[in-house]
Amino acid sequence: MAVAALLSLVTGGLFGVSVERALAEGGKWIAGALGVVSAVRSTPFSFYSVFSSTSGGEEPSEARKLAFRIATILADPAMREILAGRQGVEVRVGERIENGKRRVYATFVENGRELLKAPWDADRGLKPLSAEGEVVELFKEVGKLAAAASSGSKPLEELDEDKWKRVVETVGRVKEAVDSAVKAITIGALPTDAVLYPGYEYVLGDSSYLSQTFTYWALAGGEISLDRVYPSEEGLKPVWRVDGKYTEMVDKVLSEGRVALENLLARNKQSEGGVDLKTTPADVKINVDLKAALADIKMNDELRKALEAAAGEFWSRVNGLFSRWKQLEEEAKEKKGEEREKVINEIDRLGKYIRVLLPLAHAVEAHRRGGLSREEAALAVIFAVLYDGTVLRDEIRLAVGGPEHEEKPLMTHDHLTAFWLWALRELGFKPNAVRKGSGVHTIAFKGDELNELLKAVTPVLPTLHKLRDALAEFADAFKAVSGEVVKKKFGIDWAYDVRNESFSKKLNEITTMAEDYVYRNITVERGPLDTSGDYPKTVIRLKLGGEEVAYINMYWTGMALQATFGGSRENAERLASIIRALGGKAEIKQEGARWVVDLYTDGITAIRHDGWLKAVRSFVDELYDRGRIGEERYKKLVRDIEAGPNTVKFAGAEFSVYYKGSKIMVKYQPTSETSKNAAVSTLRAKGLREGEHFTVTKQGVYEIRVTGESYAKAVEALAQSGLKEGEQYAVDGRRHVIRVKAEHKDAVVNALKAAGLGEGKHFATRSSGHHVIHITYDGLREIQRMALGGDMEAERFIRELEDVLRRRYGQNAVNKLIEVLTPAREEGAVDLPLEVRDEKGNVVARVVDLRYEFVKNNQPVDQCAGEDCRLRIIVEYEVEGERRQLKMEWYWKKKREKKGDATVTYYYEIAVIYLKDVVEVAVLKALTGKDVKKGNVQLYASDLDALRRFKPLKDAIDKWRKGKPK
Repeated sequence: MAVAALLSLVTGGLFGVSVERALAEGGKWIAGALGVVSAVRSTPFSFYSVFSSTSGGEEPSEARKLAFRIATILADPAMREILAGRQGVEVRVGERIENGKRRVYATFVENGRELLKAPWDADRGLKPLSAEGEVVELFKEVGKLAAAASSGSKPLEELDEDKWKRVVETVGRVKEAVDSAVKAITIGALPTDAVLYPGYEYVLGDSSYLSQTFTYWALAGGEISLDRVYPSEEGLKPVWRVDGKYTEMVDKVLSEGRVALENLLARNKQSEGGVDLKTTPADVKINVDLKAALADIKMNDELRKALEAAAGEFWSRVNGLFSRWKQLEEEAKEKKGEEREKVINEIDRLGKYIRVLLPLAHAVEAHRRGGLSREEAALAVIFAVLYDGTVLRDEIRLAVGGPEHEEKPLMTHDHLTAFWLWALRELGFKPNAVRKGSGVHTIAFKGDELNELLKAVTPVLPTLHKLRDALAEFADAFKAVSGEVVKKKFGIDWAYDVRNESFSKKLNEITTMAEDYVYRNITVERGPLDTSGDYPKTVIRLKLGGEEVAYINMYWTGMALQATFGGSRENAERLASIIRALGGKAEIKQEGARWVVDLYTDGITAIRHDGWLKAVRSFVDELYDRGRIGEERYKKLVRDIEAGPNTVKFAGAEFSVYYKGSKIMVKYQPTSETSKNAAVSTLRAKGLREGEHFTVTKQGVYEIRVTGESYAKAVEALAQSGLKEGEQYAVDGRRHVIRVKAEHKDAVVNALKAAGLGEGKHFATRSSGHHVIHITYDGLREIQRMALGGDMEAERFIRELEDVLRRRYGQNAVNKLIEVLTPAREEGAVDLPLEVRDEKGNVVARVVDLRYEFVKNNQPVDQCAGEDCRLRIIVEYEVEGERRQLKMEWYWKKKREKKGDATVTYYYEIAVIYLKDVVEVAVLKALTGKDVKKGNVQLYASDLDALRRFKPLKDAIDKWRKGKPK
């Protein structure tokens, strides 16, 4: 409904008509364009889908296309912040001829100031050109930060030292992740997304996504720079670039690829000349018939015919390419100066073909000779999809285009698609379909074919994890810094968010697909119980397709379960990635020459995979049957295995979850001042505000340190004392420490003494204060908003929080969470008109419009902030055909409270409204859910939250709240 209404507004309403008239008349001021913003901002992608299909198979008119593009610019986050509170912005739409080319412009102007000039090339289907104006300055400032971060230098702006240090450190981790995948990135990026200049041995990578641009360090050195900003179909987009001379890996891939392609061409000539390749030595056997690669792949008859024709003439085209290339190389040796430059430029024009053919030929030959493993080949295909493809939940698609702007190309996208299919077959991967597009063909993997690709990439899942994690850490650090700089320089609450980039989202999605494959297909086997050592143990083996991919030794220490692996870094990383895929958490660390993975009881029970849990349970059962575990400890272990841990991870910290007295508590207890500061910084970087979304308090506790030989006895004594672990005390098996709150210290000490343990001899007690970070209900709602906005970490946190509450506390706890999150889930989601019903359920009115005004000194203003800034909300409703209004004015109320010797001043939001009849009572209830009677009614923050559910009010309420007096 909302999308359909918006479509009508943009293409058929006043806005669309105005655009069409403006084009017809050669330029006109359009008033009221900002009315589109609140409608388009919430569903620009679904809107575009509907918009694109409204004309059936027909191309939408230029005016309709332009109206849509203007609407998406209005919905762009940076543009929305620039326009927030401005009432006098006009949009000028016009066209003019420049150098014989027709240009269409949309210029956003306020009182003569050019906020944005967005141009398109009308002769090329409204292709976007570089934008100019105040909005672009935001991106330029971010570009300076990106350049400084990528080069390791300090930015010109004065920034918090710790925040900038974190940005530089995370860039370093991204660089390490790219280096670990340099071969796969090079093979995947060159044929899809790079611009190659073979004459100068120069390569360029540019992208609208900063996260993607980082990976171009595999192709060329140098800092990342901002090239331009353009008006895309998704709003304003920057173009980031990295360019430079070939890296060592690019040079290797291209030089070896050239030799490989020449050999393939020679083998084809042998085959055409009647030489039986079946009798040739094994090291040169290869099927160079591209037509064979088309078999058993779904495609329509027209496309199959075109690809078969291209496959039939492919090698003759390659021969023509080499002839031209070698000829130009000889000419370049003979010529000098400008004449040589012309020849080099001609060689560069061949880069459109060379960048595709040589890397794929190299991959096939290297794989055949053992220089490129199956998992590396699969990873290269994955990167190709990340650069130029689509990732869906059950399908991935690789787009294969052809050389642009060539009147007589040496090869088309038909030839290149046929070669891609041949290369995939030689690497051992079979797509299930090829689909014809406009200038682009799509190679699709789905079902069994996709599973085969995911299975192949499993051994290098740590590489995907490493890159995903590094980019996520950088995204949070860079968002905090860019937001600070933009706020300081422009006074605007906007930050560059790498997490929202398509490349980051595709990387997250494809990594999740690989994890899901592991989760669905892995089998877990437990070895026999071994009691020959200090601790009883068993080996747990993890297998895919019957082959062991990892193992870990599990022990019973007498106090807790412990699982340990020690070995090579590669195997440790693989085990840690598989544990993550199974829902657990694992980190590797170096101990001497070994790399180690350690899990303790909580980490072991965090892995919620049936096969794993059965193996752990059978180990615990056998220990109990043999008398190695006492009954109370056994019952607790079984309960932990069945219910799982009570922790969820967010912003790099592990929060414990409790439900007590109908209240949900989400807390994190840092182990040091450093970890506390890091957690607070990361939460702030995520956009959470201290004091509102989370609190930091210091609480007093006692640590009881127990001698090694007495620890098992101490833990057993507490287990039988009636005291509750997790509520009244907590144990740290690694350090032999029992932590207890001050109010329970005496009870714990008495229980230890009753068990025959002496204070000062068997245990020692000392006071130890610690910090606690608590996520408030407002914080949970803010994280829910992040999740709804596409933040995958936030979405996982909410999902796992609900899972913990359900497993450990039951449906009542889940219902409480739903109650807490519902305002955030519903806000901005309610459309008008809204039916108003009385107490008997009869419809007595309809809310037809919601408007707002910022008010200062009793006068409406464009925007304001502070104590004297009010928000007036105007509700228009209809009763029996008559339109009426209900107004409410929100303001900040000051309150002072004594806290010790100090007086604290704070502000809270309030509105007082007079309801004159039962209809107005019903209207207010329909809007806020508040049960009231006629007369004066006070409204508070929860009521404004309810109003925030309505699209016309959401951004205005957010803007007013940001102006809260300090």
